[in-house]
Amino acid sequence: MQSSYNRWWDGRTQWDHVSAVSRSFARTLWLHVPDIPLAPESGEIVMRKEEVIRCVHTFAVALKHHLRGEREWYECHDLKLGYNLAATNHPLTLTLHLSTAVESYRTLSHPQVDTQVLTHLLTHIDTLTSILSACERLLRTPIPLGYNIAISRIVWIFILTLPGQLWAELKWWSVAITGVTAYALFALAEVGLEIENPWGEGPNDLDLDRYCNLLALDLDEIMAFPRAGKATENIASSSSTTISLRDGLSRERFRDLVDVGAEEEVE
Repeated sequence: MQSSYNRWWDGRTQWDHVSAVSRSFARTLWLHVPDIPLAPESGEIVMRKEEVIRCVHTFAVALKHHLRGEREWYECHDLKLGYNLAATNHPLTLTLHLSTAVESYRTLSHPQVDTQVLTHLLTHIDTLTSILSACERLLRTPIPLGYNIAISRIVWIFILTLPGQLWAELKWWSVAITGVTAYALFALAEVGLEIENPWGEGPNDLDLDRYCNLLALDLDEIMAFPRAGKATENIASSSSTTISLRDGLSRERFRDLVDVGAEEEVE
């Protein structure tokens, strides 16, 4: 039980890192990388910052589907970066696109991007790659079968010998106590098996869909913030010029759906 919960909590921690790194990457990119002309004078091919941030969100979505073993998902079709739909590891492929975008900013002649900013962005991409490996470790390294068998046998031996230990003092009450004890121990064992893999879609698994929706909301908020050189009163209007990650839903409606998901999870 404890080993399974540790795996479940490790999965939650890794996904928290996905959210934190994605937000930091998007914030740094949005505020500290100058606006890139659609057609740079030198002819370089540079991804728009909105597209790069969309790629960051798609990484989280791709990781969700990757951990669930799902190969068909529509979000990758929305990317405008020559994405390889036949890739076997979509999250890893998306980190390559992110690295390519940062490299294009490095080689850009005008406007130039600060080296420290580029280093910061590359560090975040490295972190996303490490998170991918950690999540795959949880997926591909289940608790050893021998460990589960040993625990099961120990529980059975304890349950079968418990009535003999209690009979002298409790008589027939020992039957009821043994039944309650057996129910509790087997329930704990079943819970351990249920949460061993936190990446499923069951009620006891991590709600990756809601986490991805929350990340989309946060990234939209970042892209709605005015960049350097723009007046702060344009915060509301600037959101209309960015790429929404909420599939056309209003921010209020999207937040309502996310909050409903959170309430259902609590219940």
